[in-house]
Amino acid sequence: MANRIRWNEPVFTGEEKKLVNEVLDSGYVSEGSFTKELEKQLQKYFSVKHAILTTSGTAALFLGIKADQMIRGLKDYEILVPDLTFIATANAIKWAGANPVLVDIEKNRFCISPKEIEKKITLKTKSILPMSFLGRSWDVNELNRIVKENNLTIIEDAAAALGSKTNQGHLGCFGKVGCYSLQSNKIISCGQGGIVVTNDDEYFEMIKRIKDQGRLYRGEEIYLTEGYNLKFNDILSAIVLAQFRNIEERKDRLINQRLMYEKELSEIPEISFPKINYEQGEVPSYVDILVKNRDKLKQHLELNEIFPRACWKPIHKNPPYQNQGNDSHFPNASLISNNCLWLPNGHAVSLEQIGYVCEKIKEFYEKINS
Repeated sequence: MANRIRWNEPVFTGEEKKLVNEVLDSGYVSEGSFTKELEKQLQKYFSVKHAILTTSGTAALFLGIKADQMIRGLKDYEILVPDLTFIATANAIKWAGANPVLVDIEKNRFCISPKEIEKKITLKTKSILPMSFLGRSWDVNELNRIVKENNLTIIEDAAAALGSKTNQGHLGCFGKVGCYSLQSNKIISCGQGGIVVTNDDEYFEMIKRIKDQGRLYRGEEIYLTEGYNLKFNDILSAIVLAQFRNIEERKDRLINQRLMYEKELSEIPEISFPKINYEQGEVPSYVDILVKNRDKLKQHLELNEIFPRACWKPIHKNPPYQNQGNDSHFPNASLISNNCLWLPNGHAVSLEQIGYVCEKIKEFYEKINS
């Protein structure tokens, strides 16, 4: 197979271009009617009262955290966050002026561990920021119990979980605020963008004000609170609207890709897949596997023009957060990070290409075991 097989790239079609041209022809490219229409569609899709578009998933997290902070009058406080997540989860907390406290994850589904959360709660703890690991849900019942017992709020990082569900509803819709990303390797992508959802009117108003310099609606002359410029725009909204029309097809593609990997690689003892609840509606945004000899396997695939990606490093390994402990304090996050590989998937990857990837993975393990 001559063409390179890359890890998780977006695909844009004539539908996106058609709607973008409508925006350009209108002469209004800032946050306008297309953005309003997209927010309405998102409200309906998630069955929430409010959906707010912003510049990135990181900005969405910042807006949720900052609104929670301002409404509750929080100062010098801590937010619990999983140690294995993209670093933006912790950075958004710092951006908002709070202190992230790292918590180890569960070994089977890679989400934040309720048992470890309870060990980290102090008088300064005011919120928990769980991340739905690539479409897998954290333990909703246990975290809700912890939140109620300790008077905390949940602000959800569902950056890579748009469209993923459990029996209790959409991931991202369980906390006070939920946040999604529209970055280039997500199920819906416009390059950069973020979504904030909430059912709380007070949080909605505060988030709207914070994202637009302190005003709630265009035309207001008095800005009631401090704010920033984190508005979206209609060019990006047009791209998302076009893709959102095919959300179910996009979900099916990601599910079928992972199912094919599971089927083809099931007999290789060196590979295991973290559990995902297809029957409840969870959607795997990436295909992550735990493997032996990960780095050598990665090199082998790259020699064959296949480009997987190693998992993030745990947050505690990054210099801004190294004061929170070492690998022994976060054994599960460290183990998974060192052995997890993300295989090529997404809207630019065909099932034929996945078959070729699996062929080369089998070839690697047959060689080292011979």
